[in-house]
Amino acid sequence: MSAVSQRSDPQTASGTAPAAPRTSRRAPRGRPFFLRVTFLAPLAVILLLLGVWQFISATGIMDELTLPAPTTVAESLWVDRAMYWDNAKVTLTEIVIGIVIGITLGVLLGIAIALQRVLRVALYPLVVGSQSLPVLALAPILVLWLGFGIAPKIVIVVQIIFFPVTVATIQGLSSVSSEVLVFGRSLGASSWTLFWKVRVPAMLPYFFGGLKIASSYAAVAAVIAEWTGSDRGLGALMLRANSDYNTEVVFGSVVIITVIGLSLFGLASLAERKLTPWAHASRER
Repeated sequence: MSAVSQRSDPQTASGTAPAAPRTSRRAPRGRPFFLRVTFLAPLAVILLLLGVWQFISATGIMDELTLPAPTTVAESLWVDRAMYWDNAKVTLTEIVIGIVIGITLGVLLGIAIALQRVLRVALYPLVVGSQSLPVLALAPILVLWLGFGIAPKIVIVVQIIFFPVTVATIQGLSSVSSEVLVFGRSLGASSWTLFWKVRVPAMLPYFFGGLKIASSYAAVAAVIAEWTGSDRGLGALMLRANSDYNTEVVFGSVVIITVIGLSLFGLASLAERKLTPWAHASRER
C-alpha cells in the first residue's frame, strides 16, 4: 500500500515539490497584423484616389489644364527638380527657424503662465487673442514693417507654432494634482525638484500633442506668408505657376508642401515615442 502511494506521489518519493508546468511566452500575434493594417490601409486609399484622379484626367472628364494627371505632376517634379529644390530650401529655412523660435517661445511662455497666477490672468487672454488675427491680414502688415525678406515669413510661422505649444505646456504643467505636490514637499523635495521630476514628465505628452498640431501647420503658414510678398519659396512658385497656367507646377508644389507637413508630423511623433515611452506604452494597452 505504501509502495503504491510512493509511486503515485512524486513529492513523497523525491522529497521535493513537482516542477511547475512550463508556459510558453509568445508575443501576441495581433500586433504585427495591426501594424500592417495601419500602414497598408492609408496606402490603399491613396492609391485608389490616385487611380481615380488619373482616370478623370485621362478620359477628359476634366481638362488637363484644370486637373493635370498624377503622371504629369510626377514628371514635372522630376524634370524640374532643381527648380523645386531651390524654392523648397527657402520655405524649409523659414519653417525650421520659425519652429525653433515658436517652440522656445511657447514653452517659456507656457511655463511662466502655468506657474504664476498673475501672468495667467494678464497674458493668457492675449495668447488666445493672438490666434484671432487672420494670417492673410497680418502678413501684408508684417511685409510693410519688416520688408520682403525672410523675417515676416518667420514671424507668421512663429505666430502659428507658439499657440498650440503654449496651451499644451500650460495644460501639462497644470495636470499635476495638488496632492502629489503636497506629498512631494512632505518628503523634502524642493520646488525645483518637483518641477523637473514631476511637472515636466507630466507635461511632455501634452507638449508633443501640441507640437504635432503645430508642425503640421508650419508649412502652410510659410506658404501663406510667401503669397503676400516674396520672389522665392514654394508659395511664390505657386503664384507664378498659377499666373502662367502651369497647373502641374502648382500641384507639384502642393505635393512637396504636403510631404513637408507629414514629415514634420512624423518627426514630432518619433520624438514623442523616444522621449515619452511611458505615455506611448499606456496608450497601447
